[in-house]
Amino acid sequence: MTEVVDGAFESFQGLRGRVLDFIHRELPPEIDESIERLIDVFASAGPKEREEIMERVEFPFAFIFQRYAHRAAEKAIRQIDPGLLSRGLIALVIPSAKEDWRDTLPFLALIYRSACRLNTNPSELFNETAQIARPPLRSLLVGFLGRDEGDRTIESFHWQEKGEGDAFAYVYVQPPYRRPTKTRLRLDRFFRRLRNIFPGIFNR
Repeated sequence: MTEVVDGAFESFQGLRGRVLDFIHRELPPEIDESIERLIDVFASAGPKEREEIMERVEFPFAFIFQRYAHRAAEKAIRQIDPGLLSRGLIALVIPSAKEDWRDTLPFLALIYRSACRLNTNPSELFNETAQIARPPLRSLLVGFLGRDEGDRTIESFHWQEKGEGDAFAYVYVQPPYRRPTKTRLRLDRFFRRLRNIFPGIFNR
């Protein structure tokens, strides 16, 4: 197990600081393969081993797990394979607290939509994965099921479905620009001043 985990994280190191490189293009195939192997290990590991894996995730490359979950939600529809949804959820569990929990919600919505389309019980899917998640994300998974139906839709997170069959995809739709409020502008100026006064804090 250690060799597989070490190899996966070694492949992730090359992505540090390259988030912007992959906003509009796919991740390298070897990264997908590494995540696949890591999911296999994580799913069968004990609590101690899972904690060790989660602790090794670094913030600079945590985004790759969300990208995997997005693709898993799409592939599940294209291939009519509900099993991919469980793998997508596990991918979101692995980075755990390394990301803002609010950033995870849109990807939960994608997996939830795919589960509904495939007539798979979302409650069973989410609750099963919650059992191997850390408490904060466990609460997020269970809590997502308790949200109002309108707050679970992909549209509420600015995503929409596009295409059918092998061309099916979830596409992000940029929300319309909203002029910042006076309060928002004052807060921005305040934090800019703080960055100038305490650069060491904000540049960590």
